[in-house]
Amino acid sequence: MMRVQDVLDVFDRAAERGLFPQPEHPHSYLIAARLHAFSDTERWALVVDTVGYNPRAGNVVDLLHALGNCLTDTDETWATQCAHRIDNFAALFEGGPVASRYRRVPLVVRGRVVPVVAAATTPPEDLFRLLAPRYRDLLLAEDIEVRHLVPADLPQVLRLDDWNHTPLRVRPPDPERERRRHLHGVLTRHAPPQERVPFEVCPSDIEAYQQIGAVLASADPARYRPTRPGNTHWSNWPMSGAL
Repeated sequence: MMRVQDVLDVFDRAAERGLFPQPEHPHSYLIAARLHAFSDTERWALVVDTVGYNPRAGNVVDLLHALGNCLTDTDETWATQCAHRIDNFAALFEGGPVASRYRRVPLVVRGRVVPVVAAATTPPEDLFRLLAPRYRDLLLAEDIEVRHLVPADLPQVLRLDDWNHTPLRVRPPDPERERRRHLHGVLTRHAPPQERVPFEVCPSDIEAYQQIGAVLASADPARYRPTRPGNTHWSNWPMSGAL
């Protein structure tokens, strides 16, 4: 059996580098999320799938965050993969999505024509969120896409469509801490410095990820016993896409 703390340390290090999944990402209006956990006696991998409307990317983007000790085609403990989901995005809005004049035409999602009933003035993020109740699985990654990041023989031990996420929070800047970080970088020529970014709340502090870490370390899905209700539905993250 692997150590739970080793798994949680990977979660925390990913967060320090901005590579831990965040439902309330400021650049993406959350639409749907799903979590996949894979494990055996020696290997583990976590893939968190978040779909959101990203105005900068000009599409609905499915972003996969993978963490683990056996990720495919990399020696790193994290990797990302993304895909655009709307095939006819450019045809949907008069004057571009900023103008918010929906042409009231069907959306084409991964080759499938999807009718949507919405007013011409419907904002893009609200339009795409109308897909979630019926076409959620069409937006989220298929198993073959998830398996691009994870060894094919690694068993899946847990899949969640809703879990309780607490926003990660970094402590306010401290001049002395920044001086020490800079000195470390100069002396070791190592970037980023080994000293960790100090969090008030990091993944290892959150009940859901503590329990998911235990599942990954033991390959036992019974270790996931949440006491708090899930909150990864987009309606719980009103500040997603705020920037």
